[in-house]
Amino acid sequence: SGSGPGPGPGRWAATACVVTGASRGFGRSLARLLAPQLGPGSALLLLARSAEALAELATELRAGATGGDTGSGTGSGTGSGTELRVRCVAADLGCAEGLRRAGAALRELLQDASFGRLLLVNNAGSLGDISKSFLDLTDLEELNTYFSFNISSALCLTSTALRAFGERPGCSRTVVNISSLCALEPFPSWAPYCAAKAARDMMFRVLALEEPELRVLNYAPG
Repeated sequence: SGSGPGPGPGRWAATACVVTGASRGFGRSLARLLAPQLGPGSALLLLARSAEALAELATELRAGATGGDTGSGTGSGTGSGTELRVRCVAADLGCAEGLRRAGAALRELLQDASFGRLLLVNNAGSLGDISKSFLDLTDLEELNTYFSFNISSALCLTSTALRAFGERPGCSRTVVNISSLCALEPFPSWAPYCAAKAARDMMFRVLALEEPELRVLNYAPG
């Protein structure tokens, strides 16, 4: 259920919503679904590597052309385009510079004390090269880069966001980890991906234990 005023029932007022890997696929679809839920005073921060794809999505969302609309996307929409602040940050979360850029954007956004809700969706991830079997995985630098993007960046960004938002009385904080069946079941030639998904699930389970006032969800679509 929503809180606060808003033209539509159930919309979330003054929400800071962050989606990583938002430029395509599930992340893009999720951003389209979340945008009309975000009511007055809200902001949507979209993170991904492709600046062009992010800009296209942001234009669509600002125009109100979300998945729940029947409008043409020319600005009529539902009105959410005039209320919702959409910010895009093109950053490669697999490298230190990209992670610094994303962290700075998070801190800048979340210093706004007017937000009453934080929703962080850790969606960014990579399947990797599934043509390689276990015995082909001998390149340490390649593996470290893969795990940095798929595990470490999610940990660092989540910690940065939670520290920046802080524990605000009466405010809600939700962290979502986009998981997979691969976190539970092994698949041939998918060793890095299965390992990364399993590690992320456990990482966020630890967060849930450490921060009992925080809502944490490991969610595997489908």
